[in-house]
Amino acid sequence: MKLSQLLALVPEGKVLQGSLDHEITGVIYDPLRVKPGYLFVAINIYTQLDKIEIPDGHDVVDKAVDAGAVAVVLERDLPVPPQVTKIIVPDSRAALARLAAEFYGYPSRQLKLIGVTGTNGKTTTTHIIESILSRRHRVGLMGTLYFKVAGEVRKSKDTTPEPPDLQEIFIQMVEGKCTHCVMEVSSHGVDLHRVDGLEFEAGVWTNLTQDHLDYHKTMEAYRECKVRFIRSVAPDKHVVINVDDPNAKYFAEAARARVITFGIENTAEVMARDIAYSVNGTEYTLVTPAGEIRIKSRLRGQFNVYNSLAGAACCYGLGESLETIKAGLEAPIVVAGRFQPVERGQDFVVVVDYAHTPDGLVKVLNAAKATNPKRIITVFGCGGDRDPIKRPIMGQIAEEYSDLVIVTDDNPRTEDPEVIVQNILAGIKDRSKVEVIHDRRKAIERAVEIAQPGDLVLIAGKGHETTQTLKDRTIEFNDYAVADEIVAKRVGAKP
Repeated sequence: MKLSQLLALVPEGKVLQGSLDHEITGVIYDPLRVKPGYLFVAINIYTQLDKIEIPDGHDVVDKAVDAGAVAVVLERDLPVPPQVTKIIVPDSRAALARLAAEFYGYPSRQLKLIGVTGTNGKTTTTHIIESILSRRHRVGLMGTLYFKVAGEVRKSKDTTPEPPDLQEIFIQMVEGKCTHCVMEVSSHGVDLHRVDGLEFEAGVWTNLTQDHLDYHKTMEAYRECKVRFIRSVAPDKHVVINVDDPNAKYFAEAARARVITFGIENTAEVMARDIAYSVNGTEYTLVTPAGEIRIKSRLRGQFNVYNSLAGAACCYGLGESLETIKAGLEAPIVVAGRFQPVERGQDFVVVVDYAHTPDGLVKVLNAAKATNPKRIITVFGCGGDRDPIKRPIMGQIAEEYSDLVIVTDDNPRTEDPEVIVQNILAGIKDRSKVEVIHDRRKAIERAVEIAQPGDLVLIAGKGHETTQTLKDRTIEFNDYAVADEIVAKRVGAKP
């Protein structure tokens, strides 16, 4: 593809030097992945995984050129060899999204895209929608854990990948004969222009609670990122709104598309009635404009009822029948680190969950309480280099809903773990019900050791994550695997 054809997509770009006749063989933002003939777009790279080696592409333009880049897109003028075409744009991230879509030939237009945004529930809701749609369609899924092509799991790096990576995933889905793609849309993905130009068949908003203030700074800015996505869905499509969230009116009024509401407490088009919770799952009557049907879901807790309603409302809007929706909701849906039970035949319950926000912790503890355990023992911590305001709030929540609390390290990153723990303890009034064990494995061991018949041990915060990020290194660590090993040892089973 000629550079001139690509640059037609960025009319605001100014060519400072070089030819537009270069044949472009790739579009990339990572200098380590540049090959001869590539167009390199320098962006300030952001990732929540803390594993990126190049924080700003502008600092390593020379490496991209040495690797064979024939053209570079920059936000500021930097020296490059005269044979390399140099283009300056006001926003290289916005340009990257358009350039990548054009270079890869807009593969997403061959898919019906469903985007799910919200503070909590995105991962589970996308899996629920996938389960429903896969009754009749070939479905791709993209999110925090991985991406899937018609059920085949493949590794991904970010919740919402950078545009070139996103386009390559879409191509794999099209080649896999998928007709639909359901994807998580993070606030970072919106703010960093990763989903610019995508045409969504449906948008889903689950809720809005405090999170990512280390990045967005204010709740208003965070909310606006979510709203921007909902507003982007075209008028002839539909968006799904949680009416039980205090921000529902703001989101609904911002939408240009048809709004389909869901909820439990307030009147909505899609609702759950006569809900019965148990340690084995949840039963409820699904109420929709198309009729009512009884659902027996293996997912546990009220928060998963909300996730199920979001999925049902989305698929109802896509024209799926009640019978198809029921079949998808009742199928086994396993989401790693989302109220995931550790089952070794023990006489107490151990659950691993990703809850890492105040709202997430309240919801998972309410779900735990609904199973009527003898006691709730909560193991949790808070991540370093992230919003410190939520730490005492989460300490207060853990104390209020638990009989015993073990405060431990999450991903301390560059912060002093003791400072993080003291922030958490500031929200706890009764220190007699709290233990502090920095070593996360030892904290889990302690919780399992003191668990009695009928107790429920909740291990919260890291969920599906397979590593723990410390100040000087990253180690392999998965809450579920560690808990499974410890429980197996206690009951004498083979790990």
